[in-house]
Amino acid sequence: MTSETALQALYDRLRKRESEQLKQLALSQKMATISTHKAFEALQPDLQNFLDQDNLYIFVADKEEKSYSLLLQVKRNTQVINNDLWSCKAGFFQHCIDSAEPVQHGPKEILKAESTFPTILVEAVRSGSKAIISMAFRMHDQRWAILSLEYKKRTDNDLQLINRITSLIPQLNITIGNIRMNTQSVQLTTSKILASPIVSSAPVRTDFTTPEVLRTQIIGNSEQIKIIKSQLETVASTEMTLLIQGESGTGKEVVAQYLHRLSTRSQHSLIKINCAAIAPTLIESELFGHEKGSFSGAIKRKIGKFEQANGGTLFLDEIGDLPLVLQAKLLRVLQEKEVERVGGNKIIPVDVRIICATHKDLLAEVRAGNFRADLYYRISAFPVTLPPLRERREDIPILVQHFLEKHAGKVPPKQMGKKMLQRLGLHPWPGNIRELEHVVARAILLTEGPTIKNIMLSDNPVFVGANKIPDFSPQTLADFEKQYILWVLRRCNGLISGTNGAATILGIPATTLQSKMKKLGISKKFISLKE
Repeated sequence: MTSETALQALYDRLRKRESEQLKQLALSQKMATISTHKAFEALQPDLQNFLDQDNLYIFVADKEEKSYSLLLQVKRNTQVINNDLWSCKAGFFQHCIDSAEPVQHGPKEILKAESTFPTILVEAVRSGSKAIISMAFRMHDQRWAILSLEYKKRTDNDLQLINRITSLIPQLNITIGNIRMNTQSVQLTTSKILASPIVSSAPVRTDFTTPEVLRTQIIGNSEQIKIIKSQLETVASTEMTLLIQGESGTGKEVVAQYLHRLSTRSQHSLIKINCAAIAPTLIESELFGHEKGSFSGAIKRKIGKFEQANGGTLFLDEIGDLPLVLQAKLLRVLQEKEVERVGGNKIIPVDVRIICATHKDLLAEVRAGNFRADLYYRISAFPVTLPPLRERREDIPILVQHFLEKHAGKVPPKQMGKKMLQRLGLHPWPGNIRELEHVVARAILLTEGPTIKNIMLSDNPVFVGANKIPDFSPQTLADFEKQYILWVLRRCNGLISGTNGAATILGIPATTLQSKMKKLGISKKFISLKE
C-alpha cells in the first residue's frame, strides 16, 4: 500500500468516525429534551435510523433487585406498557448484567423449554424475529435496567451496532430518568390536589421580609415555572447532578438555592463558584485547594470549594467556561468523589452534591470541541432549562410586585401604575429577570409618591430589537391595521384579554378585537409565526 493510499484510508476512517459522532450528538440533543412517554414515542424514527431496530424494550429492576418488569415498550407505530414481573435471578437478566458489552440472543436460545427470557421477548421471536440484542446499565438511582432491541432480519452483531448502542446508553439513562421524574411529579401533584381540603379563593400574601426566603423563592405562576418547581421538588431529595441552562438573568442561582433548601443537605453549606469569573491559572486552586509553597504566592494552605462544601452542595456557575484541562480533573473528582490539593499527595474524600449552570449551549460546545462529551453526560443527569422572561410575560406582574416589596425597605411598598405595567409587559427583556429587578429598583428610587408613573427602559435598538414598532411601507389602512394588530398580539404571546392582553394595549374591548381579527383573517397560526 502506497503512502498516498494509506493517507486516503486514514482520512476516510476519520471522516467515518466524525460522521458517527455527529449522528450520536444529533440524537442525544433530541433525547435531552424528552421527559414524557409520548415524546419518547415520537423519537422512534430517529432511534430506528440510528439502531435499525424493529422494536425497543426497556426493563427495570425493583429496589431490592428481586424482580424486574417492562418499563417501556415502543414499536414503530405503537406503545404498550406491560406489568408482568420476572425474576432478577433468571439467566437472561444475569447474563446481561455480567456482560460489559451488548449481548445477542437467537431464536434457539430464547425458545428453549427452560428459557428464562421475558415472555414478551419469547413472543417476539415466535412472531418471526431473528435476534434480540440487549445491554444492561445502572440507572441514577442505582437500579439495573436493560435495553433490548428486537431485529426481524439481522442475524449478526456487528461492531458498528455495538458501538452505537454503547454510545447511546449514557443519554438513554438520562432520558429515562427524566421520564420517570416527570411521571412521579405528575402523580405527586395529582395526589396533593386530590388530598387537599377546599381552599379559600382569597389571595395569600407571601412573607417577603426574610432574606433567606427572598433569595430562595422562584416567583411565577406560568405553566413553565409550575413544571420546573414540580420537577425540582421531586428531584430535591435525590443525589442527582443538575444542569441548569438558560440565558443570563433567568435566575439560575436562585434555582440552585431553592433546590439546596429543599434537599436533605440543607443543614450544610451551599458553596458557590463562578467558573467564568476566576483566572484559568487560579481556578484549580479555588476548586481543589493547594498546599503551602505549591506555587509562587501560595504562602499557606488553602481549602478548596469541594472540601468547603463537604456534606452540602457545590454550585458550579458558568460551567461552560471551565478550561478543557480542568474539565478532565473535574470529571475524575465527580467519578471518584475525592480530591487532591494542588502541590499535595494526599487523597481527600468528599461528599458533595453538584449543581451546574450555564448560559451556553453545551451540546454545541461539545461539537465544537470546547467541552468534553463525557463531562457533559456526567453533569446533565437532570437538565433543567429556564425560559427567558419574554416567554413567560404572564409572570411579569407578580415579579414586579415581588421586587416592589423586596426593595421597599422599611417604608410601605410603592405601587406600579397600570400603564407602566402594560409597558413592562411589552418590553423584550434581553437581561431577563435581573434587568426587570434593576428597572423596578431604579423606578422606586426616582419616584417620590406612592405610585410609579414613569419608568426608564433602554431604547437601544440592540436591546429593544423586535419589540420596536416596525417600519411600515405605504399600504392600505386595512393592511396597516392587520400588521399592527399582529405585532401587538405577538408581543402579548397571543393573549387577547386581561391586564397584559392585546385588547388592553390597543384600548378596545376583547370582543371588538376578536371581531377585527376574524374580519382581517388573523388566526393563531399567523400569531405564532416569527416576524
